[in-house]
Amino acid sequence: MILTVIKSRQQRDWFDIDVPDDYPVIQLKEMLGMRVHGEAPQAGQQYILEGKFPDGLWFTIRDSQDIAEAGLREGSLVRLQRAFSTTDEEAPVYGKRSLFQNESIGVMGD
Repeated sequence: MILTVIKSRQQRDWFDIDVPDDYPVIQLKEMLGMRVHGEAPQAGQQYILEGKFPDGLWFTIRDSQDIAEAGLREGSLVRLQRAFSTTDEEAPVYGKRSLFQNESIGVMGD
């Protein structure tokens, strides 16, 4: 299966890789970490692998899957992001929150 690896936020820097359908995601992350970032993850650092269909949204790919189980198919896009943590467990991302909230903050004594 041929996947396109996106290396930059603007999706201008990319390369294609050819991997077997049963290739483990954890090995793909290690291989891409070396190729994209030039190093394996260090202590407290994790790589998060995300996939995307050409007209779809990015989704997180779990380590316990292989490429086909993750739902990737020929022509899918993948990207590798660094994450820093004090635990080995991945934390789910439930959504985005605006930096500027429109909430009133009450002051005690009013």
